[in-house]
Amino acid sequence: MEIGDSRSLKAEINVTPLVDVMLVMLIIFILVTPLLQKGMGVTLPAARNVAAVSENEDQIVVVALTAAGQLFVGKDPVDEARLEALLRSRLAGNSAVQLQIKADRNAHFKDVRNLIKIGREAGFSGAALVADEIKEGEAGVADLAPDATGTMGR
Repeated sequence: MEIGDSRSLKAEINVTPLVDVMLVMLIIFILVTPLLQKGMGVTLPAARNVAAVSENEDQIVVVALTAAGQLFVGKDPVDEARLEALLRSRLAGNSAVQLQIKADRNAHFKDVRNLIKIGREAGFSGAALVADEIKEGEAGVADLAPDATGTMGR
């Protein structure tokens, strides 16, 4: 065979198997990513000036409150009667643990206030209320609330 011969070897890479593998990996990541969420999923309220909170599971206890009033510690459902005892046991295991409350934006405020009260009775000095941060230039719930003059917005 000579260099200019049409029967010479071609050194091309077949990328079809690579593309197949990458598509399978993409599908796996799309399916698994929602499962990586910590705790129960609720629609958090929007707020400005949100401080960062710890996400280390050894340092926090997350109590989620749904709009329907259901309580979850992590992903485990719990009734209000058992909540204080559960919080006491978590605090006894680690006195530096922080109470975080993820309340749905449509949950009643009295239920959130009651969770804070139960947390204090269990021995927590306070609670972090988790919210989604409003980015600069985005309209938030606070922008739509009536102000002191009774008009909407700013």
